[in-house]
Amino acid sequence: MASFRWFLAGFAVPAALVAAIQLSAAAPLHWPLPENSTERNGVRQMGVSHVKMSTAIDPALPDVGLHPHAAQGLKRRYSGTPIDVLNYHYDNYPTGWNKSETDLTPATVHSASFGQITTLNVDGNVLAQPLMVSNFTMPDSSVHNLLIVATGHNSVYAYDAQDYTLLWHRKFGPPQPMNDVGCQDIHPEYGISSTPVIVRTAPNAATMYLVVASEPAPFSFHTKIHAVDLGTGTDIMPPREIKPTAHLATGGQIHFDPQNQWNRASLAYSNGSIYVGVGSHCDNNAGAISGWMLRYDASDLSLLDRFNTIEAHADYELSSIWMSGYAPAISPDGHVYAITGNGNYNLGKGFKGYGESVIGLSSDLKKKSVDTFTPNSWSQLNGSDADFGSGGAMLIPTVSGQLAPPMLVAQGKAGNVYLLDSTHLGGLQGDGHTGSQPLQEIDGSSSGCWCGAAYYVGPGGGMVFYQGSGVLHGYSVNTSGTPSLTNTINGTSSGGGGGTFPIVSTNGSTANTGVVWVIKRATTEQLQAYNAATLGDPIFASNAGTWSNGSRAYLTPLVANGRVYVGAFKTVTVFGLTD
Repeated sequence: MASFRWFLAGFAVPAALVAAIQLSAAAPLHWPLPENSTERNGVRQMGVSHVKMSTAIDPALPDVGLHPHAAQGLKRRYSGTPIDVLNYHYDNYPTGWNKSETDLTPATVHSASFGQITTLNVDGNVLAQPLMVSNFTMPDSSVHNLLIVATGHNSVYAYDAQDYTLLWHRKFGPPQPMNDVGCQDIHPEYGISSTPVIVRTAPNAATMYLVVASEPAPFSFHTKIHAVDLGTGTDIMPPREIKPTAHLATGGQIHFDPQNQWNRASLAYSNGSIYVGVGSHCDNNAGAISGWMLRYDASDLSLLDRFNTIEAHADYELSSIWMSGYAPAISPDGHVYAITGNGNYNLGKGFKGYGESVIGLSSDLKKKSVDTFTPNSWSQLNGSDADFGSGGAMLIPTVSGQLAPPMLVAQGKAGNVYLLDSTHLGGLQGDGHTGSQPLQEIDGSSSGCWCGAAYYVGPGGGMVFYQGSGVLHGYSVNTSGTPSLTNTINGTSSGGGGGTFPIVSTNGSTANTGVVWVIKRATTEQLQAYNAATLGDPIFASNAGTWSNGSRAYLTPLVANGRVYVGAFKTVTVFGLTD
């Protein structure tokens, strides 16, 4: 079994208590309930938390509050064509690249005209990236750009994205208190923790898919997938309980544990299917649960396929798919990519465990075609709770004239960045003399990553941005027959505890329009903006709300239609231009 360090109420747990926790790692699984049941399917568990990050947390900036001309800024109209942002990081790669931003450029963001123009008050943590649906016709025939905000208190808000009139608000049931769950990674509760995905079919028709964790009665745990009418916030069809099961090759059955598992990875949509990743709470019950990738039919929410990351019994199973909230990457041909965390690794016939690995799955999640990449340090990663799966996997879009194979970048808590051939991930990494090797491995051991990459194409070609706990790095992408990433530009400010999830906004590939946006993690969050061509010092930095328990705000901003949105504890801070 892996060796873990635990904290209880902020204090190191004695060794004897650690042993007790570990003995409970193979406790019986808690079964999902029928959709409307309030029966008890959980038990009281010791409240634990993952290892606290050792990264020093920078103090808050001086609080300047609203821009002096904020009221004028709220009236200001976007000069470009409004866009939809229907999923995490803008596309299925997921690059985090908004290619259609006309108003926010390095010059305007660095000017005195840019700043905070309002704050929206909501009822819980905003873990999910806000979404945008532009020029949407509501049931009363009014047309709005809709800002969608989901919270950990199980609310969804739909705002007019010009003046922030609330158009509708839906509550999806009581969230799960952290003390009932037995995991204090998120304070004070667990509700909607992943970014929803929206499928738009007409100017007045769109469906939002989201996963809701609820507790309608004490220790009655539910996790459901919903399909919601974007115009009204009502369910289009009955929600479905998340309850996958699988038979183990070594005998017995494994299934979703509604008390000890959750959906943190953002949802993804492709070709009529919704993809949902499943991880664990605080590695609880690690001797009996599996990570999952699930595929649901968008038309009726039926479970079409499931991939369990553990196929055989092991003392330590787990292998969660959580990626600190990053979404699964989906290639143009429908292959699905994710990274797994701490857990059993064994690709022997009949004993498979996919821990500490990049996994590449066919669109139907069938196991006969699983592709993997596993660092040769996987055992050490397990032993030090340095799971690979804390970071996201991003596909690099192919470009005209590319000689390199389609590529993917991945990173985790150890900080190393791996450049991989996405069509042949390579299996277990060799030792440098034998075995498979990634296209490139960049040492990042001094900068742990609870983070994900972003990408854009500027006048000089493709760039990948990545920030662990250290500074923001920009890598030029070599797409020749000898592909590589070369660190050409760097920022000057740290990412806070665990790093960031950058967003890039540009006006196409036009020079002098690129801005990189990050949320620096701390108890007081900071929005930072950089010139995408040079990085260096931030061209803008501002406090942007507080988080409920220190630096564990694994968040990404939304940049759309000339404004920037930053979720926090019970707030969404809005930034924009005022003239």
